[in-house]
Amino acid sequence: MIDLTMPIRENDGRYTSRNTFYPEPHTFEEHGVQSSTFKMFAHFGTHVDAPRHFIQGGDTIDEIPPQRLMGRGAVFDLSDFRNYRPIDADNLAERDPGLAANDIAILRTDWTDRMWGAPEFLTAAPFLTGDGARWLVDHGVKAVVYDFPEEEIVRKDPWDGKDAVVHHTILGNDIYNIEYVVNLYRIAEPFVGLIATPLPLVNLDGSPARVLAFEGGEAISFFASIS
Repeated sequence: MIDLTMPIRENDGRYTSRNTFYPEPHTFEEHGVQSSTFKMFAHFGTHVDAPRHFIQGGDTIDEIPPQRLMGRGAVFDLSDFRNYRPIDADNLAERDPGLAANDIAILRTDWTDRMWGAPEFLTAAPFLTGDGARWLVDHGVKAVVYDFPEEEIVRKDPWDGKDAVVHHTILGNDIYNIEYVVNLYRIAEPFVGLIATPLPLVNLDGSPARVLAFEGGEAISFFASIS
């Protein structure tokens, strides 16, 4: 098993509002037990986007069927893509490991592992193009995994969500974004079993998630059977 989840640390709200952890209402000193409260952005770190994030009236994170975030993952090795390089439909076709309908496409660039926390994380990252997003939709994937900020428009300040072509293309077709994973370089084979487990936060547009990959033929066959 390979954990693809970024650890969540207090005050690590890079690119978003700050995460805050409160060791309350109970502490060992006063109560002999620790119970904590935390506050964080729903789209911080490793997380899942629900359609509601960009599609008005779209499904919220609690409405996503869990099996839609479980399946065979097909790894596209794009680890040589960096420095604001676009990833288009031709690139995906060239690096296609054998994507099938109902797979989860895993786009590996290693960008988050290399650049998280750096100013260039957003400004110099590779990005998915609109025709690249359409290529994934046309191939019938049920989710897409990214280890880089996939939307070119977020490099601008300010930017308008109406111009977020990748999110509108993916989420508008009831496909789910699994964003800012890490450790994809640890996957040795072109296919894995993959599961993402967001919290069922009622009426919200996204949630932090634990994302795990499983190698080996039996695991891959099991996850491939989940529709």
